[in-house]
This record gives sequence, C-alpha cells and structure tokens, in this order.
Amino acid sequence: MIRQMSCNEVKALHYELLLKDILASAEKLPPFPDVVWKVMSLLRKTAPVQVIEQVIQYDPVITARVLMLSQSAFYGRKTRVSSLREAIFVLGNQKLMQVVLTSCASRFFQSRPNGSDRDERELWYHSVATAVTGETLARQLKHKKVLTIYTACLLHDIGKTVLNQYAKLYLHLRVTNPKLDGKGLISAERKTLGIDHQELGELIARRWQFPKEVVEAIGHHHNPLAVKHDADLAMLAYIADRIVNDMDKEYAETNPLDPEEDQVLAHWKLNAEDVEKLQNKIVDAMEGIQHFLNH
Repeated sequence: MIRQMSCNEVKALHYELLLKDILASAEKLPPFPDVVWKVMSLLRKTAPVQVIEQVIQYDPVITARVLMLSQSAFYGRKTRVSSLREAIFVLGNQKLMQVVLTSCASRFFQSRPNGSDRDERELWYHSVATAVTGETLARQLKHKKVLTIYTACLLHDIGKTVLNQYAKLYLHLRVTNPKLDGKGLISAERKTLGIDHQELGELIARRWQFPKEVVEAIGHHHNPLAVKHDADLAMLAYIADRIVNDMDKEYAETNPLDPEEDQVLAHWKLNAEDVEKLQNKIVDAMEGIQHFLNH
C-alpha cells in the first residue's frame, strides 16, 4: 500500500528539490576563464608586453573589450588605441588586470533562458559600478589590496545570475528590487529558496578558485561584521554596494543610507560628505564605461 504524503511532507520535498535544482544550475556555470590567471601570472613575472598580448589575443571577445575599455576615461585614456599591444601598454599592470577581469566576468551576466535583458543589464551595470566604487574607495583609504577589492566588488552579486530566475518565479521579485534592503532580500531568499545569493555566490567563487578573502567578501557583502578575521574586503564590498544602491532614488527612499548610523561606514570614518564625493566620482567614471556595458 502506498502511503499518501502529508501537505508538510510535500512542501519539504518541493523545498529540497528546488534547492538541488538551484545548486545544479550553479554547477553548470562554466569555469572562470583561464586567461585571468595566465595574465596575472605573467604580470607577476614582469613578462614582456608581447608575451601578454599572445595570451589575450586568442580570446577575440576579451581582445575586443580590452581595446574598448582601454579607451575609456576610467580604465585608460580617451584617445584612440589602435592595437592590443598599445592597449596593454597604455593600461599598465593593475588597470589591465581590471579590464581582463571585467571582460571575463561580463559573459556570466549575459542573457539566460527565462531571464530578463533589463534585469541582467541592471545587475551588470550595478556590479561594475560597485567595482569602480570599491577601487575608488580603496585608493582613498590607501588600502594595499586595490585589485583584490575591485575583484570582490565586481563579483559580489554573482549568485544573483543564477538565483534571478528562481527569485522571480517563487518570490515574484526582480533582483534589483528597490523595496528590500540587503538583509531583507537575503531573508526572503533563504526562507523561500533555501539559499541566498550571498551563499550561492560564495560557492561559485570558491569553485572558480578565487582567493579566500574574495570568496568571504562575496559571501558576506550584506553582513561583513560576521567575518571573523580580515574583514576589510567584506566591509569595503558592503560599503561600495550600499553607496551604489543609494544612487538609485527609488531604493534610497525606501532604504536611506545614513553614514553616522551605519556601523560599517562609521568603522572607516566615512561621513555623508565622503559618500557624496564618491558618488560624484562614480557618475563620471561610469559615463566613460557606458559604451562597454552596452556591448
């Protein structure tokens, strides 16, 4: 005789299968491109420009985006760059790594089945803006790990690229929903889907073999004080994310940013004037990157 499952058992089974499906979707993400690690290794060895060029040129998409970004005011210069070798020379080591990272990351934010182009464009724009904010903030604070902070900020919402379709289906929310602050969204995700975009992002970043501090920053960018050791990256990713979100009027009205009341911003002694200055810098920088974001 087959026993009929109770309503609670059916819900528990559905919950378990949903979580397995989400994790399986994350596992299907392709590995982060090897070109990042190859270029980073060559830069550490101070390899000649032509050797670095040989590694990058085998990926035509990255080559095109390196050329495009090298001409932006933020990453390079406004004058025309005619070759990949010239772009590498113009950018310099740290900016080159930022451009390669950004170019590689962009493919994970592209349109997916059941996805919304608008959502993905907004998420990609937000991710790059957060990375630019994180770098600007790191330089302002004279932090030594500028590139690492840029990386963590760029990928802080990578979990949303997978969780997006589930959030819309089961939570009826867009990933850029202005009504929920970070903690509210995390709570809603965990309650309904069994996992949140922080935790999923942490799993993805670990699978991609990013450094532990980047993995932890991605996994705690909404609750950085939960990181027990070396919480700098998580805190700066949190601040960058909050500053960029605060530039959205609809979000700011619902979730206003008050530096004096925010424990993390207070830790870094950032006030309202500092936040406003950073936001003005980000607006200028993002105008120079806008052409790249639309391709």
